[in-house]
Amino acid sequence: GGFIFEQVQGFGGIVPLPDGYLTDAIKYVKDAGGVVIADEVQTGWGRMGSKYWAYEMQDVVPDIMVIAKGIGNGLPLAACVMKREIAESMSNKSFFNTYGGNPSMCAVGLAVMKTIEEEKIQENALD
Repeated sequence: GGFIFEQVQGFGGIVPLPDGYLTDAIKYVKDAGGVVIADEVQTGWGRMGSKYWAYEMQDVVPDIMVIAKGIGNGLPLAACVMKREIAESMSNKSFFNTYGGNPSMCAVGLAVMKTIEEEKIQENALD
């Protein structure tokens, strides 16, 4: 099993999870042998200002993180980032996603990450 969370509820009115919520929830998930998945589609890439990833607001580390939208700056690009042991467990499995395997969009993603850093976009979100 697993637990998928969005640190700031985007469709729920831009409401952050209460302090300590993730620490407690993750403990229950881990005790049961589950994985923790952070949804950073709307909140990642420095949009929170003080943190690059919203999950960092609660000082936790997910096993898997899904990211999209911001990485492509409007173009179709998404990623699923995970701990090495999870990735290795999938090495002999088939994996499919809509945006996979497109070198042009990967170049866009690299350009977006460079722009976020060089133009200090995260600082802009903090202001």
